[in-house]
Amino acid sequence: MARLVLAASAPGVSRHFTVALGQAGHVVAVCSDVNSALEELSGVRESDLLLVHILLEGGGAEALCGKVARLSRLRSLPTVLIVDAWPELGAPGTLLPGDLDDMLLSSSSADEIRGRVDLNLRSKRLAAETRRHNSELEIKVVEHTRKVAALADEVRSERDVLREAVNLIEDGVLLLDNDGVVVLENTAGRRMRDPRDVAAEIVDPDLAALASQARHSNQRVELVISRDQRQLLVAAYPAVDRVLLHMRDVTDARDLEVRRLQAEKLASIGLLAAGVAHEINNPASFVLHNLDSVLSVLQTMDEKLASQPRVARSLGAQALMFDAMSILQESKEGMARITRIVRDLHSFSRVDDDTQVATDANVSLESALSMLRNELRYRATVIRDLRATRHVPGGAARLGQVFLNIILNAAHAMSEGGPERNRLWVRSFDTPSGVVVEIQDSGPGIAADVMSRVFESFYTTKPRGVGTGLGLPISRDIVLSLGGKIEAESEPGRGALFRVTLPFLAAKDQPPSPKVEGRTGRRRRVLAVDDETLLLKAYRRMLIDHHDVEIRGSATEALALLAIDRDFDVILCDLQMPGMSGAEFFAAVRELYPELPQRFLFITGGAFAPEARRFLEESPPACIHKPFALDELLSRIDALAQDQGTRRSPVLRLPELADPSQIRH
Repeated sequence: MARLVLAASAPGVSRHFTVALGQAGHVVAVCSDVNSALEELSGVRESDLLLVHILLEGGGAEALCGKVARLSRLRSLPTVLIVDAWPELGAPGTLLPGDLDDMLLSSSSADEIRGRVDLNLRSKRLAAETRRHNSELEIKVVEHTRKVAALADEVRSERDVLREAVNLIEDGVLLLDNDGVVVLENTAGRRMRDPRDVAAEIVDPDLAALASQARHSNQRVELVISRDQRQLLVAAYPAVDRVLLHMRDVTDARDLEVRRLQAEKLASIGLLAAGVAHEINNPASFVLHNLDSVLSVLQTMDEKLASQPRVARSLGAQALMFDAMSILQESKEGMARITRIVRDLHSFSRVDDDTQVATDANVSLESALSMLRNELRYRATVIRDLRATRHVPGGAARLGQVFLNIILNAAHAMSEGGPERNRLWVRSFDTPSGVVVEIQDSGPGIAADVMSRVFESFYTTKPRGVGTGLGLPISRDIVLSLGGKIEAESEPGRGALFRVTLPFLAAKDQPPSPKVEGRTGRRRRVLAVDDETLLLKAYRRMLIDHHDVEIRGSATEALALLAIDRDFDVILCDLQMPGMSGAEFFAAVRELYPELPQRFLFITGGAFAPEARRFLEESPPACIHKPFALDELLSRIDALAQDQGTRRSPVLRLPELADPSQIRH
């Protein structure tokens, strides 16, 4: 329903339109002249549409429409002119079509009147909606314009800050477009360029050529150029439609590099050797103890097989062999850790021990392949042909380092993701002059100019951070110290072959390892606390034939055990452990259980932490250093237990486990 104003002086017109529009539910205000119509339109109530008869008293429809047009409040009011006959266009005194929204005949039917009015009302609503949207859009445009202006100010500010920051960089920075034109350049860059071209937009030919090379190769390239007797290292980095040049003055650095390298190397190795002593001694301890266990197991099996070969199965030879292999596997894990820690230290020290130890080269090869299993599995298929039967000198660790370096180089020579097409052949065989080990790859081979330098220290073709250039020189030195020789052969495109020849060394017969008994023959209860799981297993194997052993992997677990069971003769405890250290564990036990601190036997691989060193100096407890022999450990346990007598704490005992393999670890 709408509110309509009908301005008509003729009663018949007023009555006809009022009836027609009233039937549509509209409210019609009838005015008989111009003044009354203006008064009605200017009233408080807003009108939705004006219908004006052309013969309106007081000046006619033209006078009313002219006054309405001058009122801003009514400018958007739809106006429909009622005529008695369609006027001729251009006739004098006729309203122009642009001054009206619609035109009706006074004789129009009621349906036509209602339809035309409804059409104009809808047009009004649509026009109002359009004006509202336009107003909202204008507000949003203003707001977005303000934000864009603020962002532009922020970008300009950050650009200025960035320019100032780049100018503070001591190295030269230049940004070139594809035509070699300088887009951005800091102060150092302008200073490092040829003074004759400081103001030029085009860089000199050397820099332009370097930028072009980086752009075409789509990778970083470097070049050392001379400027006023100074050496500049220029690196070019390709970007989208740009090339970034980084210029650094390396004159002094290059002069000092060779002299500083050796000093830094020795200093770093010294710090490294001091810092990793504890980490080396831990695996060294359980490796040595596991090897003792292996010798004992193998000796037992050998004695049984030698004395009664026909009943070998009934004596459990197979079970003993299984135990031996399990222990050997754990020992290999320990040796792998030791190898990773000390392999780079060997190049700076002459380790002449173990040069006459009989070693199976096949075992060392298998150990190196096992350590590099993850490195090789995505690069090549390994083909083994290990037929050597004679022993060679050097020790498994030394030979393992040689083979590991060569195999690692071969792996890096072949691309990843190609195990189905890449091959790595590992061969060993006996010759009259010694055992020969050959390691051959199907990689791209070694160029002739590189082949002459493969055993040169610090020479490497690997990317920065991947190789040090020490692996092959170290391997050569080890092989030469053992009286052998190492050779390399290659043809570009057909892979490379490294051949190691080692002299024979007959394995010496070693006397059976005597079984060590407790000094008093009395079994003790021992609690072993260490964060090294493999070391705890080694303690259990070492002591299970002599004492009852409980093991815990942390001081926190040990405290929980002592809360319900303190009936231990000796507490073996590592001094340096994560979380709660051995010293902190000792202090907690001393406060909670005053009878137990005298039963501690600390095991340490090197107390380098200040707190640990202070603990040993201020209140020295019983202490044994890694690695140690079983006989020494048994003696210390027996002596410590005898000092405590037979006193035991009257507390709850944990249930015994029938099977030693069920001991928690």
